[in-house]
Amino acid sequence: MTRNAAEEDPMANMEFKIVAGLLGGVATFAAQKLISRGWTTITGQEPPDPDDPEASTVSAVAWVAASAVGVAVVQVLVRRFAAKRYSGIGRHSVGQ
Repeated sequence: MTRNAAEEDPMANMEFKIVAGLLGGVATFAAQKLISRGWTTITGQEPPDPDDPEASTVSAVAWVAASAVGVAVVQVLVRRFAAKRYSGIGRHSVGQ
């Protein structure tokens, strides 16, 4: 039995996209909280509001960069985790 491209590529499957999106949202929220706590622990100050003109430009840019990198890394890890799990389920399901 031949499988089509959508079955072979978990990224093309709608169910995968929903699951990965939900996992990504939860993981992103948790990562943002963790990054915020890390910032507070390291600097001893709350993360700056990038829109606050009273916050120094250096700290605002550093906060935005730390947040962006942290969240991007988490999103990549979650999508890779979901793809690996999802493709593993497809290969080992009954009837294939």
